[in-house]
Order: sequence, then C-alpha cells, then structure tokens
Amino acid sequence: MGLLLLLMSLGMLFGGLVLVVLAVRVGDEAWPDDLPHLPWQVWVSTAALLATSVAFIKAVAASKKKSDAGMRLALSTAGVMVVLFTGMQVWAWIDWYDQMPAIEAASQQHRIGIMGFWVFTGLHVAHVLGGLIPLGMVAWYAIFRSWTTSRHGLLRHTAVYWHFLDIVWIVLLLTMLVVL
Repeated sequence: MGLLLLLMSLGMLFGGLVLVVLAVRVGDEAWPDDLPHLPWQVWVSTAALLATSVAFIKAVAASKKKSDAGMRLALSTAGVMVVLFTGMQVWAWIDWYDQMPAIEAASQQHRIGIMGFWVFTGLHVAHVLGGLIPLGMVAWYAIFRSWTTSRHGLLRHTAVYWHFLDIVWIVLLLTMLVVL
C-alpha cells in the first residue's frame, strides 16, 4: 500500500509538471523556435534506464528460480546502468548548458523552455538517486548475505519502482520532444 501511495503521489507530481509546461507552451504564441535540441546523451541515458528495467525483470525471474548467481548478475547490471544513466544525464546538462550562450540574451519564453529541460531531468534524476537506496539494499542482501524468499517482496517492490521511473522518463522525454 505504501508503494502504491508513493507512486500515485509521484505520478501526480510529474503529471502536474508536464501539464504546466504543456499549458505554457500551448498558450504562448511567441514560443521560441531556436531552443537547442536534446543532447545525444539523453538517448544513451534512455537506453541505460530501459536496460535497468530489463535487469530487474531478470533479477525477479532469477529470484523465483532461486538462482543466486543470476540475481547477482542482474542486480549488478542494474547498478551499472543506473550509474551510466546518471553520468549521461550530467553530461547532457553540461552539453545543454554549453549551448546556452547562443541564446543568452533570451526572452522570457526562452528561459521557460530552457528551465523545462533542467526541471524535468533534474527532478527525475533526484528520484533515480532515491531509488539507489532500495537497489543497494537488495544488492547487498543478494551479494553479501544469504538470499531468502522473504526478501523477494523487497526485490519485487524495488523493480516496480524502477519500472515506474522508466515510464515517467518516457513521458518526460516525449514531452521535451514536443515542447522543445
């Protein structure tokens, strides 16, 4: 029940953010056409985040089969993919920032569009970093302690959270493609 409430509140947070940005975009006839394109790193980070979900699917399946080695490999892969995602996002922010001097004397509409990218990606990365805690707990139990079936629920809930983050990221990415 707690996970469901968390995901519902996060869904409302991100949904409200998307609606606000879309409302501003639709209601503003002077929206700039010269905002920078999404950095290429965004696409690599998207692939890394999707690979995280695949790794969690494999970890849950390995746990059901009682394959400790398979679960360790899948959780390690998930951890590496999360680090890759976060690193690519930081690189994308730097790339996006480097493109800003070209439109430094920007209008208010430029600033709103530019901030949309920062807010979308920053808020999502904050929740990715928060997801490292349960990922770390599950990985700790799988790698350094004996895995018991009582911990399968923790693994399943952690996987659901990461799948949710994937869905949110896809919605944010589509919104950025439409708005920016």
